[in-house]
Amino acid sequence: MAETILEFVKRHLDDEVQSEVLHPLPADFYSRVSQYSQKLRRSMSSGNSEATNRLVARQTEMIESMTRELFNRRVEKASRGNAYLQLLPEERYVCSTRQRFQKRFDAFIEALSTGQPSFIEFAHRRESARNTTVRFTKRINELIGTDLRRYGPFEVDDLASIPASNADILIAGGDAVEVYSREES
Repeated sequence: MAETILEFVKRHLDDEVQSEVLHPLPADFYSRVSQYSQKLRRSMSSGNSEATNRLVARQTEMIESMTRELFNRRVEKASRGNAYLQLLPEERYVCSTRQRFQKRFDAFIEALSTGQPSFIEFAHRRESARNTTVRFTKRINELIGTDLRRYGPFEVDDLASIPASNADILIAGGDAVEVYSREES
C-alpha cells in the first residue's frame, strides 16, 4: 500500500526527532506536502458531507502541526551546528531573515555594551528614514511625514510609499494597510 502524505510527514518528523543531526529530506518534500494540502482544501468545497469536511480539516491541521514541528527542529539543529547549507532551499529562504535579525541584534547589543553610540545613532537614522508602502482604505487629506515632506491627498485604494512611522499610525488607525513586496514576503 502506498504511503499517504500524513504518513510521509510523520515518518520524516519521527526521523528528525530521533536524530541528533539534520536528517535529509527529499528535495520535493515541501512541494509534495503543499500540493496535497491544496487538494485537501479543494475537496472541502466540493459538496462533501459535514463529517467528511471535518475529517479533511483535521487532517490539514495535523499536517500543518507536524510540518511546523519538523521545520522548527531542523532550523534549530542547523543553527546549533551552523549547518544552514544542509537545509532545503525553502528552509534557507525562511531562515535568511532570522539570520539577518540575529546579526543585527548581536551588533546592537555589542554596541550597547561596548559603548558605541555611533551605531545606535546609525540605527535610529536608518529606521527613521525607512519607508513603507501602504494601500489606503479611507480618503486621507495631505499629511506631513516625519521626514517633513508633504504626502497626499490619498483616495481609497491609492498606493504610496511613506515614512514607516507615519504608516504605522495610519495602519493602527485602520486608514491604510501595509503592502508587501515580493522581496519582503
